Amino acid sequence: MPSHIAKKKTGGNKGLPVVKCSCGVKIMLVPNAKIMSEAIEAHVAKHKQKVKNPKEAEAEAERIREDLIIQVLDMASEA
Repeated sequence: MPSHIAKKKTGGNKGLPVVKCSCGVKIMLVPNAKIMSEAIEAHVAKHKQKVKNPKEAEAEAERIREDLIIQVLDMASEA
């Protein structure tokens, strides 16, 4: 995932809209659905790698994916 899309700290990106994962990682909101999807899926993959049990990994991935997508849609509807 490109470093300008997801960061743990917003540093130089103050004021830019971000969605925040439950783990604390912030993903910058960009007006391109394909790039947002790629950023979310890259982050979801990191969560899946941390869980050894395949069923639990998939459940964790779905939980993270759903939470981030809901945040993106909420922010988009406010724009």
